[in-house]
Amino acid sequence: MDEQINKYFTDELSLKEKDQLLDQINASEEEKKEYARMQISVALSSMAHQKGDEVWSSRKMEELQTRIRRKRFRSFSIYALRYAAVAAIAIIGTWFAFTQYSGLEDTTGTLIDVPKGQRVYITLADGTEAWLSPRTKVKVPNQFNKKNRVIKLDGEGYFSVAKDAKHPFIVQTKKYDVKVLGTKFNVFAYSESPRFETDLVEGSVQVYDRENQENNVILSPNEKAYLENNRLIKTGCVFNNEEYLKNGIFSFTGVPFSEILNYLSLWYNVRFELKDATSLNRKVSGKFRQNDEVKDILKALQGVHRFNYKIENESLIEIY
Repeated sequence: MDEQINKYFTDELSLKEKDQLLDQINASEEEKKEYARMQISVALSSMAHQKGDEVWSSRKMEELQTRIRRKRFRSFSIYALRYAAVAAIAIIGTWFAFTQYSGLEDTTGTLIDVPKGQRVYITLADGTEAWLSPRTKVKVPNQFNKKNRVIKLDGEGYFSVAKDAKHPFIVQTKKYDVKVLGTKFNVFAYSESPRFETDLVEGSVQVYDRENQENNVILSPNEKAYLENNRLIKTGCVFNNEEYLKNGIFSFTGVPFSEILNYLSLWYNVRFELKDATSLNRKVSGKFRQNDEVKDILKALQGVHRFNYKIENESLIEIY
C-alpha cells in the first residue's frame, strides 16, 4: 500500500490504478485504520493544463469528499484550486490550508500554508515539482509573467524545476533569491531563523542577496551555499535524503544535537528551554518519521544521546 501511495504522489499510476487504489483504501476497514495510523491522507486536484485528467479528477474529488463526510473525517478538508500556476497538490497529513492572496507583482495567487508536523507535495503548471516541509509557506501567482517564474518561500522546500531557458525560475526568500533554469535543489529559509542554506543536487543555481547582488555565489552539483557573517559562502556538500522526500523519514548522520532541536522547533512550533548540563554540540545520528509527535521523536533521540526532557505545555519543552 505504501509503495502505491508514493507512486500516487509522484503521478506514476495510470487512471485505472488510481481508481483501484482509492477503492481499496475505502473498501477495507483494516486498511483505513492503517492509513489513519500512518497519518497519510491523499488528495489530488487536477487543474488547468493537466492533460486528459479533468473529468476523472472532478469525479474522484466528489467521491472522496462524499466518503470523508460519510465517515466523519472532520479534521481533513479538501478545497479544489482553479489557478493556472498550481497544477496539482498532494496532501500528506490531516489538515492543510491555502488561501487567495494579492500583492505579488500586482497579481493574485495562492498561498500554500503547511501545518506543523506535516508535508505537502505540489506540482506547478510548468511541470516544476516541490516538496514542502512543515510550517512552510509558499506564494504562487495565478500566472507566471512573460519574463520569469517567481514564487515566494518562507520555510524549506526541495524543488525539481522544469527546464525553460527563456523563463528562469526564481525562489524568493526573506532576503536571498535562488535563480535557476532547470535543476534540483533544496532551500532552507524560515523567516524566524537566522539560518539560510541552499543545497544543489543537479544543474546550476545562482544564489544572491536581492539588496546587494554582488553578494552572490554560483553552485555546481554537490555544493551548498550558507551564511557566514552575512556573506554567502559555498562549500562541498551532498544532499542525499530521498527517503525524507518520498516517505517523510528524516535521517541524519553526525549532526549536532542543537541542530536537530532547531529543526523540531521550526517544524512543530515549539520552544526548547535548554539547561547547562545538556551537551548541545554532541553529534548524533539516526532517523525519525517527520509526522511523529515531538515527544515520540525525543524518546527516540534519547537512544543516541543522554538527556531528559519535560513537556511544560504544547509550546514549551525543557531539555536538561
